[in-house]
Amino acid sequence: MTLAVQLLERNGRVGLTASVKSRYSRTMRERQLTNGCQHCDALQGNLPVQEEAFERVVTAGGPDGLDILLVAEWPALARQAVVHDNGGGVIAV
Repeated sequence: MTLAVQLLERNGRVGLTASVKSRYSRTMRERQLTNGCQHCDALQGNLPVQEEAFERVVTAGGPDGLDILLVAEWPALARQAVVHDNGGGVIAV
C-alpha cells in the first residue's frame, strides 16, 4: 500500500490516496496502512477488495476488467525490492 501511495503521489494522482491511511485492523490486531471507504471511512479489508478484483477479471475474461489508475515508471532496483508471498500479496524487502 505504501508503494501504491508513493507512485500515485509522485505522479500527481494525490486524490486517489485520500482514503489511504493508518487504521486498526481487528483481524490483524494491529494498525496498518489501509484503504478506506470514500464515504464513511470504514476500513476496506483485503478479502472484499480481492473478491471484487477477481470478479472483474473473471467477468471481463482477463485483466481488462480492472481499472487502470496509473501508468508510471518504476525503476528496476525498486521493483526488485518487492517480493510476492504465497498468499498473493506483496511484501517490501
